[in-house]
Amino acid sequence: MNALNKITIKGFRNIDVFSIDLTNITSLLAPNNYGKSNAMAAIKFGFEFIKNQSKTRLRMMGDQSCISINKGIAGKPFVFEEEGSIDNNTDYIYGYSFDWKRNRKGDKEEESEGQIVTEYLKVRNKNSEKPKYTTLINRTAGNKVKYIPSPTGRCDKDLPIESDELALNKLSNFDDLFYHDYVETIKSVRVRGIDTLSDPEDLFAPRLMVKNGKQSLMLGADLAPYLFELKQKDRNVFELLVSAITNLIPAIETIDPVVINKLNLKIDEDAPFELPDQYDIIVKERYNNQQTRFQYLSTGSMKLLNLLTKVVKAQKDGVQLLLVEELENSIHPRLLQSLLSIIDDFLGDTKLLFTSHSPNLAKYLSAPQLYIGLPSEKGYVDFRTLKATKVSRVLKIAAAGEMSLGEYLFDLMLDLECERDLISEFFTKN
Repeated sequence: MNALNKITIKGFRNIDVFSIDLTNITSLLAPNNYGKSNAMAAIKFGFEFIKNQSKTRLRMMGDQSCISINKGIAGKPFVFEEEGSIDNNTDYIYGYSFDWKRNRKGDKEEESEGQIVTEYLKVRNKNSEKPKYTTLINRTAGNKVKYIPSPTGRCDKDLPIESDELALNKLSNFDDLFYHDYVETIKSVRVRGIDTLSDPEDLFAPRLMVKNGKQSLMLGADLAPYLFELKQKDRNVFELLVSAITNLIPAIETIDPVVINKLNLKIDEDAPFELPDQYDIIVKERYNNQQTRFQYLSTGSMKLLNLLTKVVKAQKDGVQLLLVEELENSIHPRLLQSLLSIIDDFLGDTKLLFTSHSPNLAKYLSAPQLYIGLPSEKGYVDFRTLKATKVSRVLKIAAAGEMSLGEYLFDLMLDLECERDLISEFFTKN
């Protein structure tokens, strides 16, 4: 499977520079208002920009909710770079930048269309004796793009292109290009978000659907049909998923996705269509004398089932990166370690990036997995990892103050007067 290894973003909201090395599970750990959500939004924005059509990209380049108004960042271009691997043989670096659309400059109203400024694609065979990157695409001045047309060629062939068009997308139309598979692979990188913040009732409650002008009652939304299909097609994974839920919530004995028919519809032979099957999720708790709907369980229980089901689905769909806001939301702190271990088992080649404001995470994740939000004098997003050589010292300092590592890190995060020398000593460079 193709893997994402690193993402770098600049010039988005209050992000000056945000760079993250992705492990199997990686977390952005910080109090509220430290830029966790902005970092996640920037990642989604960067990948969506690649996949969208020109009209949508033009709109994105003028999206006022994303353009920075921070004094030190305003006016800087948006920069996106991803590093990854293809089939364990090839490393790649792909990136682009664009100027945001502006409609004001100083005291004078001034329109300026957003335009793509730079773009590049570099690859290397990591199995060669001296692996080094070869530039396949190079865009250095807006519409001036060079690319390599053949295995023996150089990156010097002109590619006519529009200011809102990515060379990556244009070259994907060149079916005979010798690195066409690389282009398609990078274009098809899949990043998916899981919502843990909204009310999960929508995932389990009956939902009124309209098809061809007729109403039908759909139970279980999209979660129940997927679990029913999983039970039919991959029973081993389904049983592992049920086992995971019952381990996290011991009161649950069984979980059973079922097809039901609440409408008892009569259909004539000449009817133009049949309404789709309806599904629900039935659960049996050990202290109850009958089964009931999963929807009647607690919010936390519904969120756990939703989260783990979508982790399984992402792995089966070949998603490279899952983004989850506040993973521990509605989860008891004592379940966090078990939940992380279970997710790790289900992820396979998929990677997970999640936000959190739980100091307990420092107990369960290693230093490279934890990106700590640090105070910034300029209001910038600033996430860094602890230096490997400083972990033991930080642990000693925390113990001397009768604090856990997480508590000590949060003290640093919340200390707006924290000495910059201390941050430089303990944390990696941004």
